[in-house]
Amino acid sequence: MKRMMIFLILFAAISAASLYMYHNQTDEVKESIIYFPIDPTVTFKSADTVLKILEEKDEDEYTIQWKVNSELGKTAYLRQDISLLYEDGLLKGKLSKWMENEDVLQQKEIVTNEDSGHFEAISFHHAELHYPNDIIKSAQTMSYDQLYVIDSPLQPLESFKTPETKQDEINKKILDHATNQQMKVIWHNLIKHFNIQVDHYYMMPLTKISDYDSIPLPGLTKEKTDQVIGGLWEGIYKNYFLGIKDGAGEIESPIGSSLPLILISKDMSHLLFLTETQSGRNVQFVQFIDPSK
Repeated sequence: MKRMMIFLILFAAISAASLYMYHNQTDEVKESIIYFPIDPTVTFKSADTVLKILEEKDEDEYTIQWKVNSELGKTAYLRQDISLLYEDGLLKGKLSKWMENEDVLQQKEIVTNEDSGHFEAISFHHAELHYPNDIIKSAQTMSYDQLYVIDSPLQPLESFKTPETKQDEINKKILDHATNQQMKVIWHNLIKHFNIQVDHYYMMPLTKISDYDSIPLPGLTKEKTDQVIGGLWEGIYKNYFLGIKDGAGEIESPIGSSLPLILISKDMSHLLFLTETQSGRNVQFVQFIDPSK
């Protein structure tokens, strides 16, 4: 079964050392997301990502519940959900669940934190569907949630998803400004490091890709958008979620890495995935879009 996408992954260190790697199905780990053509007759019955503050553990810490649930509505040969949690633009945690011959997946994690922060979680829900005559198709969807937490000695612990008061608006503006400034510096450095001509691309942070779960990406049909997004998450899982390889083959955890910037070429030939690891290494993934598919 041919893939919809071919992944050419470029890992580049700050020292400019680089390594190209090609992945095919023979070297995949068992628990792996593989994109197959979308079955238009199968859609997820429900898919949710939920962030909720639970309690203040003491004067310095509080806990957040992070839940990821999905129901396809039918048993699939393979079901997998993955989720990424970012705090103020840096990866704080990741969740993954993989099951055969299953319909419903449920995941939950309790996250401990201190100080105010903006939390964003984006999830990819996937099903691999097997039919007679070796026909394999898939179903997919995404979900997203965010939570602002205000932990200040001047007021009780507070959280909100969207501002409800004037003070909420002020707090949101403060947190967003700090995160945006940090991301602008990181993304500017990545773009400069890889010598990218930004006027040739549409750009968005990874957390905004869920906006295109029901609408097409710029310049693409909805069908093509689903193909590109499915291929993107396949690459994210193998080359980011499971760990980021460097030129020497060493694997660095993605935890602490920057919120990835997605750049989609305006000629629809490829997209770029840019992030900075916790150790400060610049990383670029290149995904080519097959125009014949």
